Amino acid sequence: MAHMDKAANEELWAGRIAEWRASGLTSAEFCKGREFTAGGLRNWDYVLKQRRKGSAKAARPMRFLRVARPAAAPSPTPPLSLLVELGPARMAVPAGFDPATLRAAITALADAVR
Repeated sequence: MAHMDKAANEELWAGRIAEWRASGLTSAEFCKGREFTAGGLRNWDYVLKQRRKGSAKAARPMRFLRVARPAAAPSPTPPLSLLVELGPARMAVPAGFDPATLRAAITALADAVR
């Protein structure tokens, strides 16, 4: 087959597919004695269907919606329930602290001040 442009090739295969569908034959039966295979026919059927789907999607106008998000509220700072001072060092302890962690922090702070 002589070289043809893409549009002409697609048109040729679209015609073959239309003829095959109208014949009521299987792809193998339709292709007997022809210059193309049943696999090629089914492949082009699939390819052209996908292109039609893609062009139908592309033809739809794109819509944009404005989305307004409220400004993020600053994260609340937990209220202080205790301020520990050892010499020049200070440690703020929020409400709901873990006593074991506080003991370890005070010990470390005391060691640093000595």
